[in-house]
Amino acid sequence: MTENKQENLSNRMIKFLFEGAPVRGAVVQSSDEWQNMIRFHKYPENVASLLGQFAAGALLLSSTIKFDGALILQVKGSGPIQLIVVEVRTPLSVRAMAQLREGAEITPDMDLQALINQDKKGQCAIILDPKGRRAGVQPYQGIVPLSGATVAENLEGYMVRSEQLETKLWLAANGQKIGGLLVQKMPGTGGTAAEANDPDAWGRIIQVANTVKNEELLELAAPELLHRLFWQEKMKPIAEDDVSFSCNCSRERTSSMLQQLGYKECMDIIKAEGKIDVTCRFCNQTQTYTPEEVEALFIEANPDAGAKGADPKRPQ
Repeated sequence: MTENKQENLSNRMIKFLFEGAPVRGAVVQSSDEWQNMIRFHKYPENVASLLGQFAAGALLLSSTIKFDGALILQVKGSGPIQLIVVEVRTPLSVRAMAQLREGAEITPDMDLQALINQDKKGQCAIILDPKGRRAGVQPYQGIVPLSGATVAENLEGYMVRSEQLETKLWLAANGQKIGGLLVQKMPGTGGTAAEANDPDAWGRIIQVANTVKNEELLELAAPELLHRLFWQEKMKPIAEDDVSFSCNCSRERTSSMLQQLGYKECMDIIKAEGKIDVTCRFCNQTQTYTPEEVEALFIEANPDAGAKGADPKRPQ
């Protein structure tokens, strides 16, 4: 095995099938790429664990669909964590962030419900945004209540309610690594030869998978983990992909956002602050705009009207 291959083993997703059974699965792990995702954020340990589990879960859910675009997981609630966003794009790149309420107190004993869903009105949404989506066409969105005690339970609930697919997840995360396992009953398999030949497969596989420990999800290499769990099953790997952290923020995107905000609003910020700083909530990189650069943005957006008063939101 090459050195590069050894490095990739800790940032990799493997998809597989159980031969002769209507069940598929995936296992994912990420170490240094996960650390790159959170290195600019001083998340408390339980917040980092929760965010990492959602990131691993989103990566695993992306393995179940054939889709060219972005799978975006959004979790909103009333606790110290106001918002969690995970975005998985093809090919397999991911970014994730947690937005904490200013001044919120977070203690180590807080679980998912205490951190996010204190008023029991929290929601978990999955958005599928296809590449090259036409203007005016809305991406697909499914929303379920954030009622489960764990990240895995909430994502399993989403798959049952929104996709009608029996799915089980095992997720673990800390500040150094994320790991997860998914098994799913394949859609449209009722009465197929595979199910008829092995009617007990689903229950047997779930029973075995339930023995997995968080330490194994994080510390065992994926091939070793799968062998430890399913050595008695006939498994067929169908794909292996590297997991990478990638943020698609850019000066161009930030400039477009400011143009959408409007000339007056931007100049109000300039008057108050002397400049505009826009910091990406994912990678923590800051784009800074001087007054002259802001003026130039709106001249570029509406050259016939000039900068002053030229606001793309209010046609001249």
